[in-house]
Amino acid sequence: MTLQEILKAKGLDDTAVESVIGEMKQNKIFTASEENLDVRYGKLKGDFDALTKQHGESTTLIEQLKKDSKGNEALQGKITEYEGKIQQMEKELQQTKVDAALKVALLEAKVTDVDYLTFKIKEKGEVTLGDDGKIKGIDDTIAALKTQYPQHFSTESKKKIDENKLPDGDGHNEGGSEPKTLAEALEQKYNPQKAE
Repeated sequence: MTLQEILKAKGLDDTAVESVIGEMKQNKIFTASEENLDVRYGKLKGDFDALTKQHGESTTLIEQLKKDSKGNEALQGKITEYEGKIQQMEKELQQTKVDAALKVALLEAKVTDVDYLTFKIKEKGEVTLGDDGKIKGIDDTIAALKTQYPQHFSTESKKKIDENKLPDGDGHNEGGSEPKTLAEALEQKYNPQKAE
């Protein structure tokens, strides 16, 4: 059930519902189908920011070392080593971006087991980012996964409840009368012919 449907069920008309939704957007209050999405996103963003900062610091250090070490072979070797580390960090940063974009796309598609479907997507081949910051071909991939693994996607189907009512009367003493005392109840229970 969506927020709009909940508000309508509480008696608000369409204009009041649109007003509430508009105020939520103005105040940067958003809803998500995943629990603790802001915590997950914050962790991914924190990891990404830390790698970006390390990359910037390393690049600055290498440039400074290059300037300070002209003619010094040992220092040139260190610079080459640091350049290799920078390239490795750039690869890790790119992989973190890809992983974050993939998880966000899967969460938006209401996937219930993000880790498993991430594994399945990576198993099929290389996952790359497009110019827009999204995974290339992710819509087609998710559509294929919905067909292949429908149990890993949450659905908002409404459950129908069949109401089965008991027939009128309690059905215990059909044709008989209710016992008035404990003795009559025991008599009806253990000697039904005499009670009739």
